[in-house]
Amino acid sequence: MPGPHPRLRRTSAWPWLLAAALALLTAAATAAPPASLLAAAAAGDADAQAELGGLYYRGAGVARDPAAAFGWLRRAAEQGAHAAQRGLAVLYYNGEGTPQDLIEALKWALIAARQGDVEAASHRDYLRGRLAPFQVREAERLATGWQPTPEAAPAPKRP
Repeated sequence: MPGPHPRLRRTSAWPWLLAAALALLTAAATAAPPASLLAAAAAGDADAQAELGGLYYRGAGVARDPAAAFGWLRRAAEQGAHAAQRGLAVLYYNGEGTPQDLIEALKWALIAARQGDVEAASHRDYLRGRLAPFQVREAERLATGWQPTPEAAPAPKRP
């Protein structure tokens, strides 16, 4: 019976394929977000901020960074983006990218649910069942007084 084809020898191809696969995975995980998305987020676009926060949270095309996710989601949530508010509730609940704060988690779930976010309403109901009555009252007080705050437009660059 003939031996394996010379091009398919086990000893020479596998190390190269493994190294190439690891290089691709490393490059994908450390890639920068799209420049246009980053520019829009930096300029105060809440949708871009929420999307960028999601990319950092999931590690989708960038290195997973819960702290960066928290920062971008917080900026978008403060402007009224309900998906970012829901994401912020999850980060506060899990203590990812920020210290765990169950009152803040419920506050953001309440705010997002108030905008009709069904998933946030589910988070709200879950958290209400886990917190002490005084914690629920505090979160409700904070959520009731909350108003969206648009980011100020960045100053134009001078030549």
